Amino acid sequence: MSLPTISDPPRRGGRWGMRALLCAAATILAVGLSSSVPAASAGAATTVVLLQMNLCNSGMAKSCYSSGRAVDEAVANIHRYRPQLVTFQEVCRDDLYAATGWGKLAQAMADLYGSRDITVDFTPARNRITGDWYYACVNGEQYGVAMIHHGNSHEVHRGWYTNQSRSIEQRAWTCATILKARLTGCTTHLSINADLAMRQCHELMSILASTWMTPQVIVAGDFNLTSAPGTPNDVQNCAPPGYDRQGDGALQQVFYTRTIQLVDSRYEPMRWTDHPLLYAQFRA
Repeated sequence: MSLPTISDPPRRGGRWGMRALLCAAATILAVGLSSSVPAASAGAATTVVLLQMNLCNSGMAKSCYSSGRAVDEAVANIHRYRPQLVTFQEVCRDDLYAATGWGKLAQAMADLYGSRDITVDFTPARNRITGDWYYACVNGEQYGVAMIHHGNSHEVHRGWYTNQSRSIEQRAWTCATILKARLTGCTTHLSINADLAMRQCHELMSILASTWMTPQVIVAGDFNLTSAPGTPNDVQNCAPPGYDRQGDGALQQVFYTRTIQLVDSRYEPMRWTDHPLLYAQFRA
């Protein structure tokens, strides 16, 4: 079964029926695309700067929605930090794809590396009630999670959790090749219910053991879980063997394999969204 082409600009998303939705409900979806980027040599260390941002740009959460100003703030952060990988939650498809090319967020990365040398991966949340593939922003655009990275090595794996709440929004995850045969990046946005978020987190971590996963992995996102040692929903309980974690002191987390070196990490407030920017620098 095929998905809509949601990672290639500048196409708009369509609608699919409940029958197709049910067929795909528990299926991990993979899209393999050709790459023109050669594999890095085994001994060549590469710096990877990660920015993680939840932009609250759907328009549905009125307490944090800023009418697109969080997107503009994210663009400024991309220009300032020059990341190799950016992960987003609560973004709309037109934040990434415009009618005739890249949207603001993707264009910010293209400003740094050129349009041909970036890859955009957007995965929409599903709508449990309507049976559509996506849970829409107030402007009608698809709503979900996204990654943008430098390079065009582009093998993508994405899916929707089997553990879901009874809310309209059905949560998703997505992973893509960052360095061919070496480094995979992933992002997600977990449930606001901590018990369910922990089940989704364990589900995601089991996916990281898939045969298509590279030896080095970075997973960044809004996990809706905090560091709470001694409690069942301590986010550290979700870390699989061989992984370390850094967080923003609240809900955003970065898990990464110990096969890469964390050089620096920090977080700073963002003015136009209710989540801080989470920064991490790695040597992969």
